[in-house]
Amino acid sequence: MYRVFIVSAFVVIYIASTFAADTSVKIVNGEEANIEDHPWMVSIQARDNEGGTFTHICGGAIIDRNWVLTAAHCVNYPAYEAKNMRVVAGSSFLSQMIQIKPLNKYYVHEKYNTVGGDGIEPDLMLLQLKTPFKFGSTINKIELDKETGNTYVGELCTISGWGTTNANKSSGSNYPDRLQVLSMPVVAKDDCLASWSFASNFLKNIICLQDGKKDSCNRDSGGPLVCSKKLVGVLSFGAFTICDGRVPSVHIRVSAYTDWIKEKLKNKDKKNNKDKKGKNNENNNKGKKNNKDKKNNKEKKNNKN
Repeated sequence: MYRVFIVSAFVVIYIASTFAADTSVKIVNGEEANIEDHPWMVSIQARDNEGGTFTHICGGAIIDRNWVLTAAHCVNYPAYEAKNMRVVAGSSFLSQMIQIKPLNKYYVHEKYNTVGGDGIEPDLMLLQLKTPFKFGSTINKIELDKETGNTYVGELCTISGWGTTNANKSSGSNYPDRLQVLSMPVVAKDDCLASWSFASNFLKNIICLQDGKKDSCNRDSGGPLVCSKKLVGVLSFGAFTICDGRVPSVHIRVSAYTDWIKEKLKNKDKKNNKDKKGKNNENNNKGKKNNKDKKNNKEKKNNKN
């Protein structure tokens, strides 16, 4: 038991250091995808400073007109500011995106911790957009999975992203312009944890995929795991050196955090509506005041005449 704890602690530190070296976990041996089949898929992009060039860093999923769900670690290395991030959507090709949305703010799960412990598990982040998406055939939201009791073991699910297609991280990267997709079976959580040498109770709310030499990789982090057209997971981490399916990819189970997601969306949207209402009232009062002043000035003029 003590040995398992040591191994787990080592792996946690290893995961944190790996994230520090590379912000994202790739689609290897996948197929070219059409955005019409994955209209919720977005590219999350960042720049080092204002005026810099935006670069794809992670994937994400549209869950509402103003909101995108992705992985928390996408903003950790480096620690990007909201003003230096944006979400782009509407095309299978990164170079041909239709809608570009700057961020209003992002919300990292309060229990997320990159150092260790169970903090890795809620590797989730919500991105609030400044302006809402216009939905259509290539841009639309995906329904959140709420089936906490469904393990999905053996079921074929899909992952998608613009991550590197080169399995060997040390030999360079090959980032595609076109969206890539993979269908892979869900493996049992106990088998997944054993493959990673984790203790059986180390990560509770995860779902894992593994199939031969297929895999996800660098800059696929935060991408959606979709089963039966529902958002079941968010890609958190995968192989450290070679993305060849030797270990399962690990995704955070969305169904375990739907309450957190709903609370954030409800509270933030309510605040925005309140701010808009207050601003509208202020403008209305200002308009009424101007009309009153005009009326008074007119009456004064008539009295003078």
